[in-house]
Amino acid sequence: MTRVRSQRTGALVLLVLLMMGCSESPMPRKTAGLSGDPVVVRLANMPYADCSYSVIGAEKGFFADVGIVVQHEQVRIEDVVSALANGRFDVVSAPPGLFFAAHDTAPELRSFVFADLFQGFALMANPDAGHRSYSYFRQTGMSHKDAVSGVVQQLRGRTFAYPTEAAIKPFIDFLLASGGVDRSELRSLVLDDALTVASMRRGDADFQVGGAPSRITLQKEGFVPLIAAVDLAKGASPTRRSRELATVGLNGWATTERYYEEHHDTILRLASVNYRIIDFMREHRAEALRIHMRYLSRVTGQEFDASDGAVIYDDLDPFFSFEEQREWYFNEENPLYYAHIKGAILDSFVDDGVFKKEPPTVEDVIFSDDVYRELVVLRDAAKQRIESLKQGTLDSSSAETLKQAEQHYEWRNYYDADRLSRLVASGRT
Repeated sequence: MTRVRSQRTGALVLLVLLMMGCSESPMPRKTAGLSGDPVVVRLANMPYADCSYSVIGAEKGFFADVGIVVQHEQVRIEDVVSALANGRFDVVSAPPGLFFAAHDTAPELRSFVFADLFQGFALMANPDAGHRSYSYFRQTGMSHKDAVSGVVQQLRGRTFAYPTEAAIKPFIDFLLASGGVDRSELRSLVLDDALTVASMRRGDADFQVGGAPSRITLQKEGFVPLIAAVDLAKGASPTRRSRELATVGLNGWATTERYYEEHHDTILRLASVNYRIIDFMREHRAEALRIHMRYLSRVTGQEFDASDGAVIYDDLDPFFSFEEQREWYFNEENPLYYAHIKGAILDSFVDDGVFKKEPPTVEDVIFSDDVYRELVVLRDAAKQRIESLKQGTLDSSSAETLKQAEQHYEWRNYYDADRLSRLVASGRT
């Protein structure tokens, strides 16, 4: 499977490179939404901040700009796999770990683009207690290992509140092991997540680790994160065997292999919208937060405001631009390289005996690297061609088409920027 996919991507890249130097290329197929009818995409969100950012693009018209009519629906985390596999949705916003875990029964699910890095787990403390943070120890010149240990040593003899949630356990286990502290050396308060917040407010607990809702609440109230999952990850060795990398995760959109192959132009356009949304979140933060938090409030029944969103965007689930994500796909020396993070998560499932059949590889489930690399090639080809065409003389029709190509380029829709600029270069506008 992986080899066939690589050959397909290689052929696409080769074709684009050939087109860069040849104006007499075959006419592209009819493009939905720009030279044909709009494509309807059924996109499902889970009711979490890192799995619902598509609503920003829908409200701002970003999907419509590339010929996509997006139909938003909600899906529960326990229904994501079955709903995508049985064709109820075309695309879902969900972490790839769901698809790794379900590979025995649903091997056709594929993650094709990422947006954010989940790094929400953190050790929280009262700012008035004088505890030192990971960043403080690093600023004093400590190594990563010693800084982690310095934070964790502060737990000895203290009261530590945390929930029983399985997803949080690996972070806590790794944190304590890294600092050389055994659970017997501290007092544990194992409570529901909301009750851990109450224990911190009352002073019954000195430290807390919880889920995203409790961290948002505590951080808004002035409690501070001493060390977060991303601190562990950034100090890890750049290999999938670094277990701390399993405490963070890349999130984005997924589809089926069939949809990916049969609607590849739509996949590329969806990826472009993904990156355009992230640009908007950076450049128009207040408006993005208003749209996003209003949506979360409606679908969860819990009130989210801009201050909640600020904690999410800045600390829990920061979103990364197209340029920033280059490190995830081109730099294997970076601990956040996609295959290291996803490989660590996959290996944790293997170690836990999740699979009854042959385990998948990272490349069986993650197609985002292929999509990203293809977009890079299309971007570079379109940019070179547009700049060259602007130096010449064009008739009114060609000039208008070139203007459209430039607009799509600005929208990060590199597929249509490349396609339209090739039309101008070939004289078939």
